[in-house]
Amino acid sequence: MRDFIYEVMTDYSTLIIFLHVLSAVIWVGGMIALWFFTKNENMEVPLARRFASRAALFKKFFIFLAPIIVVLFISSLFMALGYKDNAIGMDGFILDVHNLDIYKDINIKGSIWTIMTMNMLFMTWILSKASCKLCKTQKSTDCMWLVSKYLLPINILLGVIEIYLGVFLRSSF
Repeated sequence: MRDFIYEVMTDYSTLIIFLHVLSAVIWVGGMIALWFFTKNENMEVPLARRFASRAALFKKFFIFLAPIIVVLFISSLFMALGYKDNAIGMDGFILDVHNLDIYKDINIKGSIWTIMTMNMLFMTWILSKASCKLCKTQKSTDCMWLVSKYLLPINILLGVIEIYLGVFLRSSF
C-alpha cells in the first residue's frame, strides 16, 4: 500500500492537490453561499413555507456535498500518507524534525476536518428530524435557526482555518 501511495503521489501529485483544493473550495464556498442565502429573512412568506424551502435547500446541498467530501478525504489521505514517508522512516524513527513538525500540522488539519464532517452529519440529522411530519412548525423553525445561526457558521470558520492551514503547509514544503 505504501508503494502505491508513493507512486500515485509521485506521478499524480498535481492532480491530487488540485482535487483536494477544488473540493475544499466547493465545500467551504458552498457553506458560505448557503449561509448568505438563508440569512435573509423574508417575513412575507409564512413560517412553515420558509422552513420547508430552507430545509430543501440544505438537503440538496448536503446530498451534493457527499461525493465532494469523499474526494476531499481520499485526496487528503494520499497527501498525508505520502508526506509521512518524509517525516518518519519505515522503522518508526524520525527522519527530519522539520518534516515531523509539518506532519503534526497535517494531523491537526485532519482533526479539524473530522470535526467539520461530524458537524455536517449533525446538521443533517437535525434537519432530518425537524422536517419529519410529526414535528410542529415552531420546533422545525428552532432547528433551522440552530443550524443556520450556529452550526453552519462554525463549519465555515473551521473551513477557513483549514484553507489557511493548507496554504501554510504548502508553503512549508
